[in-house]
Amino acid sequence: MTDRTARQDGYGVPGDARISRWLGRALIALGCVVTLMAWGMVAGRLAQDAQARFTAFGEARELLFDRHVKRLVDVALSFQGLFLSSEDVSQAEFKTHYDILQVRENLPEVVSVHLDVWDAGSRRLLTRYRQPGDSGPQADPAVDADRARWIELARDNNVCTLTPPYRLPEGFEGIDIGVPVYRQTGGQGEPGSVALRRQWFLGQVNVSVDLGRLIANVMPEGVTLPYQVKFSDIGTTEGGSGQPEIILFEGGGGADGRLVARPWLDPLRGPALERRYVIEVGQRLWMLSLHQDPDLYLLRPEALLVLLSGALGTLVLAMTLRQMQRRVDRSAEVVRAMDQQAESDSARLRGVIDQSTEGIITFDADSRVLAANPAAHGMFQRRSLCGQPLLDLIDPADRTVLLDCLRGLVHAGSHAEDVRIELRALRADGSGFPVSLTCRPLGPAAPRGEWLGLLRDQSVSLRAAAAMRKLAQHDGLTGLINREVFQKRLAQALTELRASAATGTSVPLAMMIIDLDRFKKINETLGHLVGDRVLLEIAARLRGALDDKAVLARLGGDEFAVLLVEPEALRHIEEHARGILRLLSEPLEIDGHRLRVSGSIGITGVEGEEDLASVDGITLMSQADSAMYVAKNAGRSQLHVHRREDRQHSPAQLQLEVDLHRALERRELELYFQPQFDCRTRVLVGAEALLRWNHHSQGMVSPAEFIPMAEESGLIVPIGRWVLDEACRHALTWQAVAGRPLSVAVNLASRQMVDDDIVSAVRESLARHALPAALLELEITESSAVTDTVQARGLLDRLADLGVGVSIDDFGVGYSSLSYLRDLPVQRFKIDRSFLVNVPHDAGSSRLVTAMIALARSLEVGLVAEGVETQAQLDFLAQQQCDVAQGFLLGRPVPAPEFMRRLRDEWLIG
Repeated sequence: MTDRTARQDGYGVPGDARISRWLGRALIALGCVVTLMAWGMVAGRLAQDAQARFTAFGEARELLFDRHVKRLVDVALSFQGLFLSSEDVSQAEFKTHYDILQVRENLPEVVSVHLDVWDAGSRRLLTRYRQPGDSGPQADPAVDADRARWIELARDNNVCTLTPPYRLPEGFEGIDIGVPVYRQTGGQGEPGSVALRRQWFLGQVNVSVDLGRLIANVMPEGVTLPYQVKFSDIGTTEGGSGQPEIILFEGGGGADGRLVARPWLDPLRGPALERRYVIEVGQRLWMLSLHQDPDLYLLRPEALLVLLSGALGTLVLAMTLRQMQRRVDRSAEVVRAMDQQAESDSARLRGVIDQSTEGIITFDADSRVLAANPAAHGMFQRRSLCGQPLLDLIDPADRTVLLDCLRGLVHAGSHAEDVRIELRALRADGSGFPVSLTCRPLGPAAPRGEWLGLLRDQSVSLRAAAAMRKLAQHDGLTGLINREVFQKRLAQALTELRASAATGTSVPLAMMIIDLDRFKKINETLGHLVGDRVLLEIAARLRGALDDKAVLARLGGDEFAVLLVEPEALRHIEEHARGILRLLSEPLEIDGHRLRVSGSIGITGVEGEEDLASVDGITLMSQADSAMYVAKNAGRSQLHVHRREDRQHSPAQLQLEVDLHRALERRELELYFQPQFDCRTRVLVGAEALLRWNHHSQGMVSPAEFIPMAEESGLIVPIGRWVLDEACRHALTWQAVAGRPLSVAVNLASRQMVDDDIVSAVRESLARHALPAALLELEITESSAVTDTVQARGLLDRLADLGVGVSIDDFGVGYSSLSYLRDLPVQRFKIDRSFLVNVPHDAGSSRLVTAMIALARSLEVGLVAEGVETQAQLDFLAQQQCDVAQGFLLGRPVPAPEFMRRLRDEWLIG
């Protein structure tokens, strides 16, 4: 009993004691090794921190120096601009400009700013103005050839130059930063060519800088430099190597003097730190050099503390070994109980895997199947998969894909992420089926090099995807192709027609649009179910009236389209149209209702190269649509063929429309931006993008003239895409300048909502320019939002999924259907400018605007007031807690470069 009890404690026999002593020694040795490693790691970390501080110190000095020099260069450039803006700058104007720039207060290192007039004949510089302490013109000694060459280089290239260090007249070392000055050139700005620069060259504006003060601004004040620092001038940018080095500044601390004379400690020292920065300043190169001697990081207090702590910890662990051994036996019982629980859990897990409807397998690095559940066996229709190579279960054409996947898994090892591949698998009878295989490491508890494979039969999902593609391309009610597919077929036909026209084998093209007359009345009186039955019957009649060459589509609602490409297509499609009108006039029997439905048909076509050169798919659709409305206005149940003479525009209007087609190619369209401000804080929050057309011969064309023309011709779709893309591009640059989010609002035409996949266009523009979706806002009119609420709701929901904001433009002047607006996912209302004209002087107008603001608050949407032109209007809006305002008072629409300038110089500061 005693022996048994002692053995259970783990120390009852000599063998156990020897094992315990061996474990104690091993633990002490391990503790020492770990301690030494930790000691070295801490020393290494200290060395890394020192390196990081060293690098940060150098980069900070480089950045400070670069900033100071740029400010000095900006002063010189400012005086250059002064002389470009005026034909004759007086001494008083020179001093006034100096005072405006506050050079003395902001740049104490500047000794003086002076205009030196260059006399090429005598090769002298005549100092005309000097601030401070201008004492009239002074003639400097003749400059040497090297200085003359740099003056001429600055003159010919209009660049900033920097002199080598020299002793200033004030008695200390300094430098001159100079820029060329040209006489005023008749309002043409700076001369653009070398000849003009030489002709109009006046001299140089030089900023004389105290070199000591400049470097003092870069070095930290009031502390001893921790590193050896050296500033030096290493020559010109074009001088190459071998130029003499001029020491500008040298100073700073060195290594730790307490242990510097101990050579036997050299192996423990860290590496010396060296860093050099080359800075280009005015066609010269300056170099900032930093150095720190090797340091003893292993003997730092932090490293020694780790060493002592590790030694103490090793001792404590060794003393507790005996206590831990006593607990081993008690833990054994717990382990046995856990093993039993694990076996039970494993059995449950096996049951879950066996009942899974997805195939589950495990395989090794040789792609041999180790285990498989019943679903996997059934998927491959095999009794057993164990032991079979996974490659034998895959179609030979896809085995390379599987091999690449397995190689990637083996290379990544236990850190491999889930990999999903699509393959074609083979059943036992040799038939193939699509399968999705997801591979992942089996887990830390499994043997190394084993993976889990999840198999899913894709047959059903692929059939479902094919059905979804068909639904996306076909009308869900009639089974006809939809508008998008029809437009692609039309564009393809035009492309083929243009290609065949080059060979003289072109075949004419014609199309028609059929719109049912008064179909809306059937839906309203008999219900949508009867209306759907009518559309099905009409679609069947249209199929029967056309041959296999015709392309039939349902464009939406009660509108159908037909495309025909064959010889004499326009004549044939007109015959088809007359037959369709007769078929439509025949009565329908729907659920006991005898109905008569008529239609209006618009026809257009392309017969010659003249027509082909002037149309595209959108233009043809627009022409057919216009012809259809001509037929409808003629008394319904009519057809009308679009002719060139249908457009009774004046020659000037016709030419303007032709120019509009080429405006994008000629880059004549541009965006103006009108700023939007927070009503209460007056802080800039965004801008609205407004389209402008700068015609190559007529100048600026009014948007009221060309935008309706673009909507009528269908050009609003490609133009709208360009506007959207440009607005996103400019908005991204605003963020970089402002350092905070600024939104951009883009107007969306009704035609874009119908004819264009605006969601895809928005997604592509946001992705192309990496602009956050929350910074883009699309403005739609109130009428387009409530005219077809189903379509509008679907479109706005998809835009909301992207994260794009939507606002209702011209709120209050349209339908103002609150029930619709309440349900639509919009973020802001935009009060039309007409409501603010008499605010706040007119009580009625003020109450109306107040009510509109309260309505927006109750619907939990934001509010933008446009057309703010007086301070009283802005104060009123702020008092009523309106969110955002825009108008001439706050800022007129300006071109993108002007908007960026004002953003940088005015709005961010204000």
